[in-house]
Amino acid sequence: MSKVSIEINWSDCIVIFNSLIGNIEKLREVVESDDIDEDDLYEAEEELNDYVTLLTGLRTKYFECNEKGELSDSLLKKLNSIV
Repeated sequence: MSKVSIEINWSDCIVIFNSLIGNIEKLREVVESDDIDEDDLYEAEEELNDYVTLLTGLRTKYFECNEKGELSDSLLKKLNSIV
């Protein structure tokens, strides 16, 4: 299997983290809502799982980087609390 890599700019990394965290927070609200039917709940849980899995992988890659910029305390706190 070949290995493919993708490079992103530091500023893009922050946008990606913020976007994923925002979507995870919104989906958690949807999942916890009493106003959702089973089909929509299943879809929301699947999407939530996908976002958390992706964020976990990206967070791991971020911490493995030797030359990385610093994250704000609030973003770092959110990043660590979600995963």
